[in-house]
Amino acid sequence: MKSIFIILFFTFYLFANCQVISPQVINSAGSQRALGNTSITIEDNVGETFIETITNGNFIVTQGFLQPEIAGTLKPTDSYIKSDVSCKDKSDGYISVSVSNAPSTYTIQWQPSSVCPANNCSYVDSLKAGTYKYKVFVSVLTPTGTIIDSTSIPLRTIIINGSNEPCKVKTFNAITPNGDGNNDTFVIDNITEFPKNRVTIYNRWGIQLSDIYGYDNVTKYWPTIDESNKLLSTTYFYIIDLGDGGVLIKGWVEVLKN
Repeated sequence: MKSIFIILFFTFYLFANCQVISPQVINSAGSQRALGNTSITIEDNVGETFIETITNGNFIVTQGFLQPEIAGTLKPTDSYIKSDVSCKDKSDGYISVSVSNAPSTYTIQWQPSSVCPANNCSYVDSLKAGTYKYKVFVSVLTPTGTIIDSTSIPLRTIIINGSNEPCKVKTFNAITPNGDGNNDTFVIDNITEFPKNRVTIYNRWGIQLSDIYGYDNVTKYWPTIDESNKLLSTTYFYIIDLGDGGVLIKGWVEVLKN
């Protein structure tokens, strides 16, 4: 009987002296500050255990953390466009990245890093078929230093598809050799895929004007500056031998001069 009395006494004593704890978040770190002279604020809050007290005496403890977040209306987003390889063994794929609503500056880190070692490229080209990745890091300047936001935009994976189609040469039917650096020479797309090629140019009377082995549009091309000065505004003819035993490619090109 005495034992029962002691238990009841302590139970009543503890109940009468219990403390009511209001819902609260105990922070281990956190701050709020203005972004320069703008109306944007930056808040970070790393929370400890969240404790909520229920009035009926039961306790529910929910543990979680609030991660740093850039506050305000600006939410960085990204988008990209890509181009696959045009033909077999070609390296002409590209990726173009656009970043919107970046609070300040940003960098783009690429994988593999060789496509842009300086991490300052929003456009990378001359890509072979394969898998490429990029990650956007937004830098926010504050009175207390620079904050790097790496969570707003996730890591992107992009596949540049290859092609089993053989590269085919493509010619254009007009050139304007006026020395302005635009369309001054006879360009043959994909001709470098056939290093044993031979390009021969004739005038309208069948007289050979140029015979070029290993035409590459850069160091070996038609017409040179000296040749263009002698050309008339008229139609010329070409024969392209790709050097692969295939059929010869024949056609015409119009020279237009002022």
